[in-house]
Amino acid sequence: MAAASPSPCFSKNLPLSSSKSSILLPKSTFTFHNHPKKTSPLHLTHTQHHSRFTVSNVILSTTTHNDVSEPEIFVSRFAPDEPRKGCDVLVEALEREGVKDVFAYPGGASMEIHQALTRSNIIRNVLPRHEQGGVFAAEGYARATGFPGVCIATSGPGATNLVSGLADALLDSIPIVAITGQVPRRMIGTDAFQETPIVEVTRSITKHNYLVMDVEDIPRVVREAFFLAKSGRPGPVLIDVPKDIQQQLVIPNWDQPMRLPGYMSRFPKLPNEMLLEQIVRLISESKKPVLYVGGGCTQSSEELRRFVELTGIPVASTLMGLGAFPCGDELSLQMLGMHGTVYANYAVDSSDLLLAFGVRFDDRVTGKLEAFASRAKIVHIDIDSAEIGKNKQPHVSICADIKLALQGLLFHIGG
Repeated sequence: MAAASPSPCFSKNLPLSSSKSSILLPKSTFTFHNHPKKTSPLHLTHTQHHSRFTVSNVILSTTTHNDVSEPEIFVSRFAPDEPRKGCDVLVEALEREGVKDVFAYPGGASMEIHQALTRSNIIRNVLPRHEQGGVFAAEGYARATGFPGVCIATSGPGATNLVSGLADALLDSIPIVAITGQVPRRMIGTDAFQETPIVEVTRSITKHNYLVMDVEDIPRVVREAFFLAKSGRPGPVLIDVPKDIQQQLVIPNWDQPMRLPGYMSRFPKLPNEMLLEQIVRLISESKKPVLYVGGGCTQSSEELRRFVELTGIPVASTLMGLGAFPCGDELSLQMLGMHGTVYANYAVDSSDLLLAFGVRFDDRVTGKLEAFASRAKIVHIDIDSAEIGKNKQPHVSICADIKLALQGLLFHIGG
């Protein structure tokens, strides 16, 4: 792929200071034709002296132009002091989390939950013909909507039929809440009919899982499960509910606080300003930058498009990243890697700066790691600290939400 000569107006020695200065970010030196909107070099203004990039600034900037409506008050079909079965508590907990659709296949250990679903006026059950179909349907629902998909299966073989879907959701970072029936508590560990220790089976292929041993824990467990599935790096969470818990009467306490101190202590912080400035400087000094975006960018499409619009950097996507940036755009290189386009792979190979946003340097993309983007400085931004430096060592790395990181970069380049 032929490379165009850099713009004569471009200066490599632009200082990045707190005072107001005009920063010119490079257009990609890969040739793109028929781009009437980009006929002149793009000048961006750095305005750090007006205000600093903080959480409150981000929240204000993202909510100023949106209508803020008060949250709807949930109205239960039960009286506040009315006892109800654990299965009804479970279904109402799902309703309170905003669930409208579930993918549930019935069985003996989950029949009480299905009976409770028939009493719900909010949740619709889509009946699959196999539990594996249900979990993959929930995964597709989550991919399409961004809201956790919910699937329900019975104990034993029903629960183990969810395994492939849960493993796929973990590797692809898809939020799923899987609910399984279990034999009564007194029979756990006795090799009872259709008893499988599904918590142990799925421990390594879920983000977290629960075995509910107290009916009063159901409201808290469901709330935590949805929070865990959606927050940080999304993933599947499993809730195993014994049959006697489903049948037990209780007056639920909906105000129980979540108990996730360890998880919250590891929650990603706000992107570091100095690192954001360093990334902007690297972009301004590069001649052939390329964006390498993955599934972590799917919920940050607006910020990504704005960033590309301002910088003119071409975008190569992973399979999971398709949709984050429009493939029909002139700056889209489409998919890279083993099953990607030739020009996307050539672009990454000859780049001098690789901006890896929300990716994990998968072997289907990189091939031989030592040869992947060997000429480029690598910037890696990911919400999961375990992914940074795991396969490819970056020159600059930020462990943060990519949406906040992109908003910070836009702030620093005046976008």
